Amino acid sequence: MKKITYILQIFIVLISFSTLQSCREDSLEIAELNRTAVNSYSDLFNAFWDTMNNDYNYFNEQEENWDDIYRKYSPKFKAFSTFNKANVDPILAEKEANLAFKYFAEIITNKILDQHFGLSVVIPIPSVKSLNRQTTMTESFVSNMTYKYTEEDGFVNLGRTQRNPRVSQRDVRRVMGLQKLDPASIYVGGPLLAGFLKSDPETMYIQLSQFNVISHAINDGAFPILKDINSLSGINQSYFKALKDLDNTSGSQFENMMNDNLSELKKLVSTVIASNEYKNYTTALDKFKSTELVDDLEASLTPLANFTTTAKASFDTKNDAVLPLLRAYYNNPSTTAGQKAAVNELYGIYVKRIKSYQTISSFIFSTTLWGIFPITNDFDDVLSSIARNYSFDLYKKVYNPIANGKVKKVVLDLRSNGGGAVIDARIFTERFVTQQKVWGYQRTKEGNGRFNYSPWVPVETNPHKFGIKQNVPTAILIDESSVSMSEISTMMIKSQGNHVTIVGDNSAGGTAGLGGQDTFNGGNRLNNGYLSFYMPLMAFQDSNGKIVEAVGVTPDVKVIPTQTQVDQLSTTFIDPAYNAALNAIK
Repeated sequence: MKKITYILQIFIVLISFSTLQSCREDSLEIAELNRTAVNSYSDLFNAFWDTMNNDYNYFNEQEENWDDIYRKYSPKFKAFSTFNKANVDPILAEKEANLAFKYFAEIITNKILDQHFGLSVVIPIPSVKSLNRQTTMTESFVSNMTYKYTEEDGFVNLGRTQRNPRVSQRDVRRVMGLQKLDPASIYVGGPLLAGFLKSDPETMYIQLSQFNVISHAINDGAFPILKDINSLSGINQSYFKALKDLDNTSGSQFENMMNDNLSELKKLVSTVIASNEYKNYTTALDKFKSTELVDDLEASLTPLANFTTTAKASFDTKNDAVLPLLRAYYNNPSTTAGQKAAVNELYGIYVKRIKSYQTISSFIFSTTLWGIFPITNDFDDVLSSIARNYSFDLYKKVYNPIANGKVKKVVLDLRSNGGGAVIDARIFTERFVTQQKVWGYQRTKEGNGRFNYSPWVPVETNPHKFGIKQNVPTAILIDESSVSMSEISTMMIKSQGNHVTIVGDNSAGGTAGLGGQDTFNGGNRLNNGYLSFYMPLMAFQDSNGKIVEAVGVTPDVKVIPTQTQVDQLSTTFIDPAYNAALNAIK
């Protein structure tokens, strides 16, 4: 019996393999095309179809049979004859271009599951020479778009569809900032509006308009640290030899000057490192890393910047004299071409050595071409810029209260949040996470071919070092314009338990992972001059193994405002979804 079962298993595998191969016959035939060689409408369609066939991430879940797409539309594109041809009827050329756009729209609209997917198509029509006509026609296509086509008007792209009325972030921000948040607690900066409610001082409201808190985060790379550079050598004498062989006097003068300047830079760095101001700064930075308390760090920046500015005066004076002196020598009528070449090369070596010293010492330094003054952002300039521009209040008013337990309830408003930086999951979202949990699964392409996928790999939350210490009632507001990182963050926080309530409308359903083009063809960014793809790298499932692409995160409490409520929000201050969120965390 076991032997019969084993034989049957082998037979089923062979039949399955044969069936899969037969499904790929068109794929194997088309895959040998050069996607960049487009000389006809047929080439254009085949390049599009082949790219999708080999690189698209959701064919397992796609309802449309991709082979049927080829069989249906390949003859239509083959029938066109005017692609990039000058000696054809211009009216016919425009008509065929518009029809091509119509066919692309039919293939993509409401059929391509991936909500991050984008395609731009450029069709050249050189036969059109009138000033009132275009010589190229361009259209862009996404899954949830609307369009119309008529013989008279051609193809018209009406843009993305919208299911329901939605409040604007600006109106919400105005109402919350002016009416509902305690003014003393409000933080406004970049994508964030946050504060405690007047009606409940233990409830923090946060509106995040996009995921870009990384640009406001205080991280190790944001604050320069000095290192002792005394052990580094100056410029080797051999580098001065070419100029000294041509002009020994000037070469020796430049050698002494440049090496003296490098010694002065070493002295400067040592002086700053030994100062009390620098010690206060590094002590405060270490304290921030272990506590996220910013008062001492903020207070240390300006004194250290001022000390460094004074200490570097001698080096700046000497360094500022180098370029004018070398430029005068370079422009002197008696300077030969060989001497010019030698001094030009020497200055480049000097600038690179200064740059290497400053890089080692965490100075920020950049240079421009010969003849233009270098642009330098020195240690003190960086510190002063941080003191002026950094969002220390973000930590004092938002992150610290989350970590120290002052926040007892949370309303996180991600309505119309279009996503953004994935790193924000670590910097922001996981501040609301208390336990390691699987919140979804991701899959990538493993090679050419329609069904060459990796296994589904779980992705997990990890509590932030300075995140919330225990679960608190949390409401997350989403709508159909909440997409990408806003959906991922919603699922991450929801994975923590039933203390989290999702309120509003189904989100956009754009969860596929973005990134650069993968080694194995995921995330294709093909641009051959006619077709430009924007295709995500990964496919995604939620924690229950459900594909949410084009479906979105489903709220626990469905609340969709009327158009009248949306229009009158800034005057009535009535926000049904927000009110439902407050009710959910009671």
